Amino acid sequence: MNLTLSLIMIIHGLIHLMGFAKAFKLAKVKELTQPISKFMGILWLVGAILFVVAFALSISGAKEWWMVGFPAVIVSQFLIINYWKDAKFGTIANALVLFVIAWMFIQG
Repeated sequence: MNLTLSLIMIIHGLIHLMGFAKAFKLAKVKELTQPISKFMGILWLVGAILFVVAFALSISGAKEWWMVGFPAVIVSQFLIINYWKDAKFGTIANALVLFVIAWMFIQG
């Protein structure tokens, strides 16, 4: 997998930490205007962890990175839908990751 997509995954994953930080009042996150419950904050953290692990696997050359990347996209898109006003542009990153995963399956 190329470096560009790996960087997209790590940056997208780190952005997910903003939702966690807001939910637990660890930082003022003015970019997220909607309230975030602690449960949803945990989901933001889960998304971040999944993307960071997928990134680490991908840069280490593990072909199985997608096994973590796919659930990362699912969790992330669920959150984006719930916080659409603030997070809609994350769909672009998710679509790119999902496209590469689909391409890998087509290529075998």
